[in-house]
Amino acid sequence: MARPTLRRALPPLNALVAFESAGRLESFTAAGRELGLTQAAISRQIQQLEADLGVLLFSRSRRGMRLTPEGDILHRSVTNSLTAIADTASSLRQSQGRRNVTIGATLGFATFWLMPRLPKFRSANPSIDLRVVASDALGDPAIERIDMAVRYGDGHWPAVNATRMFGGEVFPVVSPKLLKGRKLPLASADLRTLPLLELESPDPRWLGWEEWMQAHSEKGRLPSARIRFNSYPLLVQAAVAGEGVGLGWRYFVDDYLADGSLVRPVEEVIVTNLGFYLVEPIGARPRPATTLLRDWMLAEARKSEAAGLP
Repeated sequence: MARPTLRRALPPLNALVAFESAGRLESFTAAGRELGLTQAAISRQIQQLEADLGVLLFSRSRRGMRLTPEGDILHRSVTNSLTAIADTASSLRQSQGRRNVTIGATLGFATFWLMPRLPKFRSANPSIDLRVVASDALGDPAIERIDMAVRYGDGHWPAVNATRMFGGEVFPVVSPKLLKGRKLPLASADLRTLPLLELESPDPRWLGWEEWMQAHSEKGRLPSARIRFNSYPLLVQAAVAGEGVGLGWRYFVDDYLADGSLVRPVEEVIVTNLGFYLVEPIGARPRPATTLLRDWMLAEARKSEAAGLP
């Protein structure tokens, strides 16, 4: 009797990846965060896997969730198999002859800091093929097949080595044409008289207007005249167009401040206790191409930090 093909015999591969993460972390929410998915998406994939196998893989109680005996057996098998595949793929990708590098970053970082500088790197290293992955929901670099990525946080993440690039500094920015000749600097309270541009960020560590107002003792409700965006580049574009006041992050809006497209309506600056870090998967073998890009990124970051705020 012919053996079924692997495609027909195996459960859905995406569900297996979700199951490995959920079983290791004992949380659908944490697995979703790791894989860049919602908790509901992880739950659906686990349900699909349980339906395919005909067994329950997790037991749920007030204390949380744990693998069932059947789930534990499957989890050990899936973990060993996926790890072996990942190790083999990593070895193949990291062969010394490979000259392509993938770097990941948020939309804001990629648009405003990385892209203006990449032509200089490409000019100095024309034989290196670059792949840029821009997303505000990047997951594990190893799973995403990313050689290195830029993350905002405290520098402590599982399964990666993190090197600090620069800190987080935040301040309001606005187009001069929206101010209509008003004398600067304004008082922080005067910002309530202008339309506010607000970012709906999936990252709770990203500073918003409520945190800004609270930090400067400006209590009360925010003005109703607000425009919300789910993309930081769109928010900055709206600020340049004179649609409202946005929160500018240093290193992202520096060029706009330098050419006068944006100005700082108030003098206050918030320096966060977090920063931007270059992260690389733990255990990744250094290659000439990745080492060149890493060293260049960190050198450019030092130049940016030394330049000072425009």
